Amino acid sequence: MKAVCFTAFGAPDDVLSLKTIPKPAVEKPEEILIKVCACSLNPIDKYRVAGGLTSFLPEAYNTGVVGYDVAGIVEEVGSEVTAFAEGDEVYVRLSGMKFGALAEYVICEPDEVAKKPTNMSFSEAASIPLVGLTAFQVLQAGGVKEGSKVFIPGGAGGVGSIGIQIAKKMLKASYVCTTASPGRGTEMSETAGADRVINYREEDFEEVLAGEDFDFAFDTMNQAHKMGSILKKGGKIISITGSYNNPAAESAAKAAGGTWTFMLMHPSGSDLAEIASSIEAGDIKAFLDVEAASLEDYKVAVDKLWSGRSKGKCVIKVA
Repeated sequence: MKAVCFTAFGAPDDVLSLKTIPKPAVEKPEEILIKVCACSLNPIDKYRVAGGLTSFLPEAYNTGVVGYDVAGIVEEVGSEVTAFAEGDEVYVRLSGMKFGALAEYVICEPDEVAKKPTNMSFSEAASIPLVGLTAFQVLQAGGVKEGSKVFIPGGAGGVGSIGIQIAKKMLKASYVCTTASPGRGTEMSETAGADRVINYREEDFEEVLAGEDFDFAFDTMNQAHKMGSILKKGGKIISITGSYNNPAAESAAKAAGGTWTFMLMHPSGSDLAEIASSIEAGDIKAFLDVEAASLEDYKVAVDKLWSGRSKGKCVIKVA
């Protein structure tokens, strides 16, 4: 099969290429083989390709396949798989990484997978898993519920844009504030449902929102150390960037009478199924920046993601 691979760590132009590698096969009774129709990139792919994950995620194969997010069609299931069948349209954030996402086929297990939202294209569905799971799990851990006041910076980013929607539509937060640049970034944030958008180029959120008593602050951009001024007593800050050890963030939260923690998402088919239900109800939409036409054109998506200027997700059509 064709796959976008790297055999060393470094800049994408130096280490990424389209290769022909062995097609994966169902080797265990609990495995599922998916024919990939679309896949997407995330900031974590930048760190992985640069070698930033090797300390806790050593690459097990000589040729690494890039990517974690897939939407496609089940081609084969193992003898113990009962929840999915050949022909099912599914989406998944891959866990075991036997093979990565930017490929014609992937292998996964049932607890990672969910049926694709019926009202989304494969490209749209492929943009959801990692960012959707991250936002859903962090917002739940942060105690966001009906009536909550929530701060989610980076409203035009992958996590931010879906996080605003999940907070407002799925968890019924009453007020969500975000940050974005003027133009497309602000438009995306408002379309997602943000009640207020701070122009980060002209204003510092920690100053303009000081004393506004947010129940929860979602640190998507390594800014937790600035969030104490906006937090209510008993509020929570959760980071998904930076480090597990962040004394400045802990101090900022403690000074406000709140708490700070660091969290990573975990692949979950059941959470994806819940997100799919909200998508099918019309509550959540996908925001795509670029859609590469094929694996051969993968560089279109890679270049946009690596540029740091994407508004929404960078997706690659495969079939």
